[in-house]
Amino acid sequence: MPVSRASLLPAVALLLGLAAAPGAPAQDTAPKAPPREIIVATAPVDSPLGRWGAAFVDRLKAEAGQPVSEAITAGALPNVALLQSGRVAIGLVSLDVAAAAWEGRSPMAPGLKFGHLRALAPVAPAAVLRFVVPAAGGITTASALAGKRIAVATDDALTEPMLKALGVEATLRRMPLTEVAKQLTDKKIDAVAVTGLAPFALPPEQPAVTFGLTVAEIAKAAGTIPGVAAAAVPLPPPAPPAPPADPAAAADPAVGSPTAAPAPAPAAPPQPLPPSAGMWTWLVATDALPEGVARQATEIAVGQAGPLTEAAGLAGAPAPDPLTNRAVPFHPGAAAAWAAHGFTVPTERAP
Repeated sequence: MPVSRASLLPAVALLLGLAAAPGAPAQDTAPKAPPREIIVATAPVDSPLGRWGAAFVDRLKAEAGQPVSEAITAGALPNVALLQSGRVAIGLVSLDVAAAAWEGRSPMAPGLKFGHLRALAPVAPAAVLRFVVPAAGGITTASALAGKRIAVATDDALTEPMLKALGVEATLRRMPLTEVAKQLTDKKIDAVAVTGLAPFALPPEQPAVTFGLTVAEIAKAAGTIPGVAAAAVPLPPPAPPAPPADPAAAADPAVGSPTAAPAPAPAAPPQPLPPSAGMWTWLVATDALPEGVARQATEIAVGQAGPLTEAAGLAGAPAPDPLTNRAVPFHPGAAAAWAAHGFTVPTERAP
């Protein structure tokens, strides 16, 4: 059953002990016993990642050869702690969270290095950065936002490090995104940064331009922030067609009878934007996961990426690239699966 973040975090904190000594981060390297049941920590039920996790668990049940179950959680932060504690074998974790845990910077256990984490495969973006600006403003690139006032959602954790990685200095103003239309009208902000997976658009009466990062900017950000890679920008739905004309207003005064109003033109579908930068969520395992299961899990994530993405309701994205993972080493079973797809991935983390 779903577990709230508020109730889960203290429990996981107790599991980990949270007793790292001051000074250098402690390394929890005690070997974990192979799990009797493969428990997969996923995400909230109604979220895209939650739907992806449920579809993945169904497929793994059919192939693992041992019991598999799903643990529905609040997401990456509790999942990474549950993996380190050995309570789950596989979890959905964004790579920035995984990197912080590996380095001993996790808020779940400050100072404790989560050394049991092993990467399997990319899943989907957990966030995709794009900017929305007034069409009349002439801003079309991230670099042109230097010195501007940018609205960001109150829980946005991606825009600030992205702009810092790009060397763009701007004033960020946190607010609910429901308030940005008025803020733009009142000229209190110049742009809106959006990172959620849900499509975003300003009201029709506010013509706007949406853009992401260029290929060069994505590469620059990815070189600084673990887990950043190209990702498709979620598009808003087409605008609804205009309502039909009032027959009374269309009456011909000469004959006293209404004339046929022209049918409204169908709304043009929104045109896909070039990929922007996204923070990717990955399948992450504990090092105690048997190699055969790790390989099966990786093969499912890679070989069935299309059906899994469709089941999650996520937009199409660039092909998953395992080499974007610099957060944690790969599980040997995952390395074998990737080798079959022509990739050599590291089973040790580079210093």
